[in-house]
Amino acid sequence: MPYFVNIVRTPKAGKTFEVLEAMKKAHAAAGQPGSITVPISGSVPPRPSLVALISGFETLDDIDKFHNGYLANTEAQKRQMALEELCDANQLIVSEMLAGPEFSEGYEPEVVSRLHVPGIPGKIPELIDCLLEVREKVGGDAKNVVSRPLGGPITSLRVTTFGTSLQDLDDNRVETMKHLGEIPELLSGSPIRFLGRIVYRATA
Repeated sequence: MPYFVNIVRTPKAGKTFEVLEAMKKAHAAAGQPGSITVPISGSVPPRPSLVALISGFETLDDIDKFHNGYLANTEAQKRQMALEELCDANQLIVSEMLAGPEFSEGYEPEVVSRLHVPGIPGKIPELIDCLLEVREKVGGDAKNVVSRPLGGPITSLRVTTFGTSLQDLDDNRVETMKHLGEIPELLSGSPIRFLGRIVYRATA
């Protein structure tokens, strides 16, 4: 099962674009595919967070190799520490991809919706099945990503939706609502949605 890493950074006041440029350089140095998004709506106060996606990990051994390479690279550590000093908060999240993105030919997303879905303990397998079923029913030019973080609450899942515009994302949301089925009965709370715009892409 593929895996990916998110690095979530909350810049200090007045440091957002300095952090963004530093994140672009750090991402390029990592040599992995992925992207960086800036917030549009739904970020946690006091300030919006920037999110880096680092992908291309087919196994957990690949994640280990990536982390071990960083721990052995003092120059990379210095760059990261300098970047962290520009932020009020930094979080690293490793996730398992239960269903990956499927884009139609030539499709290039511009915006991203990240929906954090809290499940009921003991009902997570059922919730995963329902989310995967909705993914197939909604379809479209870009199928949703269904994933679960390896750390944090063990009942937490995530649904990531891509779009070419905010209207495209909202059209997907409206279509999704038609196929929820028993999903509301499997939730322990209200899902939380974050919207971001892709400002950096890396293919390798």
